[in-house]
Amino acid sequence: MAWVKSEYAPELAVLSTWLVALLPWSGAVLPIEVGSRQVTVVVIRFLYFRLQYIFGISFGEQERPFLWVVEAPAFNQTLTTASWVWVGAAVLSLVPLALSVAYYVDEDAHEAAMPVDPVRLQGALLALLGVGLAAATLLFWDRQPITIPVGTVLTLVFGTLLLTVDRTDDEGVGEE
Repeated sequence: MAWVKSEYAPELAVLSTWLVALLPWSGAVLPIEVGSRQVTVVVIRFLYFRLQYIFGISFGEQERPFLWVVEAPAFNQTLTTASWVWVGAAVLSLVPLALSVAYYVDEDAHEAAMPVDPVRLQGALLALLGVGLAAATLLFWDRQPITIPVGTVLTLVFGTLLLTVDRTDDEGVGEE
């Protein structure tokens, strides 16, 4: 039994790609000590930016709750490698995002122009993105052990679902 009916696979490919682009891929909670104060830092990472909230202390103008992904490697020197992997994943995510927009605009023309099944291509790209985000998560985990990779897991699940959709009953798609 297939998880997704073949006729809904293109919609799932587009919707899942957009959800991956919009939802956070990682969150972290960091209890740290600053001076003699115990503070909690909450970091929420989206593909293209990061939000950080610090509870228990204020840094005034130096506080940077919003950070673009390209600024992340220079922001924290102990997390440079993890941040560069995140930047690479964000750049990679632009490919399935652009393909999903083209798929949404004109499904028939997109399928006709593609040498492979666009749904499976989206699945492969999302799976590859999920692997990149998982690698970044593991690298962040070294310094931020309370990291929750919710979006990373969803990206891998969506990629797997799209790769395993049975497309043989569509008109010509997947037939030899």
